[in-house]
This record gives sequence, C-alpha cells and structure tokens, in this order.
Amino acid sequence: MVRMGSLFGIALAGAALAPQPAAAQAGHDMASHDHASPAVDCATLATPPWSGLSVLDRERFEEARESVADLTTPQAAIAAGFRPALGDIPGMGVHYVHSEFSRDGIHVGQPDHLMFAPVDGEPMLVGAAYAFVDVPDTDEPIPYDSDLAYWHDHPQFAPDGQTLHMLHVWFVPSSNGPFAGLNFWLPFHGAELTPPSACWMADPQMAQTIQQVAFALVPDDNPIAAQVNEARGWTGTEDLPADRPEIMSELDAAASANDMSAWMHAADRFLDNLTEREQARTAVLLQLLMNEQMSSMERGNAR
Repeated sequence: MVRMGSLFGIALAGAALAPQPAAAQAGHDMASHDHASPAVDCATLATPPWSGLSVLDRERFEEARESVADLTTPQAAIAAGFRPALGDIPGMGVHYVHSEFSRDGIHVGQPDHLMFAPVDGEPMLVGAAYAFVDVPDTDEPIPYDSDLAYWHDHPQFAPDGQTLHMLHVWFVPSSNGPFAGLNFWLPFHGAELTPPSACWMADPQMAQTIQQVAFALVPDDNPIAAQVNEARGWTGTEDLPADRPEIMSELDAAASANDMSAWMHAADRFLDNLTEREQARTAVLLQLLMNEQMSSMERGNAR
C-alpha cells in the first residue's frame, strides 16, 4: 500500500504545524478555504439515480457502475487487479487503483480507481474515479457532459510540469452531487450516524457547519488524522467529554427526523464539545482536503 505521507507530503506537515486560526483554537467557527463542490438540487442530484443529469450522463453513470458491479468488496477489487493506496481519506474512503487502466486513457465504462468506505461498520464500494497524468491545462475531454463534472488534480503524483487529473463519481448519496470531490456523508456513515439532509447544503452557513461536523467525526486513528497528530507532536489518545455519546445520539435523532433546527442545536453542542486537539485537527483536515479538490487553475488563482 502507498504510504499515506506520499499523498500530501509537505502540504500536510505545513498545514499541521502552522499556527491555527483563533477560531480553531477557541470556539467552533473554524475558518476554512471552501473549495468543496457547489450545492446541488437536493431532489434530483443528491442521490442515485441522479435524475437531474441528462439521459446521456445517466447512461454513462450506469455503464460505469455496471462495469464494477461485481467488485463490491475489497477482496473482489484486489482479485480484479485493483490495489489499495493512500489510506482512508476523509470524505473519499480508500482508493483502489488499477495501474494498467490508469495508463490506458479515459474510458467511461472502465474507471481507474474504486473507492471503499465504511458503512454500518463494513467497507462498501461507494464510488469510482477516472485519473490520468498530463499537463495542467489538459485538453482531455471530461467523460460526462454535466457542468458539475470537472477535473481536480494532484501535482504531487506527477513529474515536474505535469499533474494527475481526477474525477470522482459516486454510487451512493453524496452531499454535493454525483461528481463531488469530497462526500461529507462518509464520515457520518463511518461514525454510524445518519447524515443530515442534502437540502441543508444550499445554505452556506449550514454547509460549513455540516463540513465541520463531518470532519470532526474522523477518528483519531484515521491515517491522515494520525499524521496530523504526529506533525503537531500529539501522542497517545485523549479522554473525550463524558456527554459526547449523548450529543452524538442527539445528532443522529435530529438527522433521522429531518429536523434542521434540532440538528443545528446538536451540531453547535457537538462542536463546542470538541477538545482543543479535535478542533485544531478538524481545521487542518478541512483546509488540506478542500485544497486537494482544486483544479490547477483554481490553485493558481488562489495564490
């Protein structure tokens, strides 16, 4: 398996060691650079079969899903030539990469990556990805027509002057639609909590709170979280507040009831309940992984 450090390298260490915003040190209004995918129509683009997409794109989605329909376990994926890499990335899961497919161009019915994440305590095939190495301003066409679909890239995985372009497709409900770089529902599933309503993502303040809660749910032993801990010199585990299970139950009940007011109340309690270490780690994870979903153009404009 590729060591987790190779994913973000210096960016992880820099983000983890840099002084945290005051909001991340005290209070839960954690500052973040929001490069998440935009909010989508919660009735047509928050869950399969993605009825808000064109007929052609829905056919392409089905082609991609059908091509990996038998690879629903990590074991089946490995037997088919996919290999786990990068560890469990919050909001994405574990990427399983087929190196031969990655060198064979982009084919709608042949994703290069599979993504597995824990759902109800078991690894589940939650999505796939297309990936290729090219110059940053690639003219490789997107395999889908929707404006929601666009390449994000990872320069650290390519030689100088090139970058690794990637597009995710989700086979499960997604906080920000079928092509989102980050699916903020995954940490809720990992914590065995009901995710909030996708309709709430249309409100910027709600969306920010949901993102913060999602990444605060990332466990301490997650590979990236563990590296943040290591970079900041945090060792061992810490005792969590005694009322944490009660607050988690409150979050779950409010989401199950689709009660936005009750969920926000529980979310405020949860974020206020975080330890200083949890607050700082959540801010780092959000900054780091949001930035990783940018395109080369967005990254250049942000400098």
